[in-house]
Amino acid sequence: MVKQLKGLQSAVEDIKRELRLRKEIIEREGVEVVFNGLGEVIDIEVKDPELLKDWDRLKPVLMDLINEAQDISRDIAKEEFNRKFGGLLGGLGLGL
Repeated sequence: MVKQLKGLQSAVEDIKRELRLRKEIIEREGVEVVFNGLGEVIDIEVKDPELLKDWDRLKPVLMDLINEAQDISRDIAKEEFNRKFGGLLGGLGLGL
């Protein structure tokens, strides 16, 4: 059983490495957010220079994009873990 758990742990780490390397891009209102499958923001580009002058307009766009990136990455991670383990890990309290 310990051997199986170590194999499971190794498989989970492999999936996390793959998710960290995966790049996704979302864009809205002249702002682009690049993130990985773990929900880590890799880059933010403001394509509309006028937005940089108006924090009240930029802030909600950034917040929405970052929240959406986290939602998308959570769905991507669920899909990858379910593909690999057939939903087995969902009941283990891993927050997926």
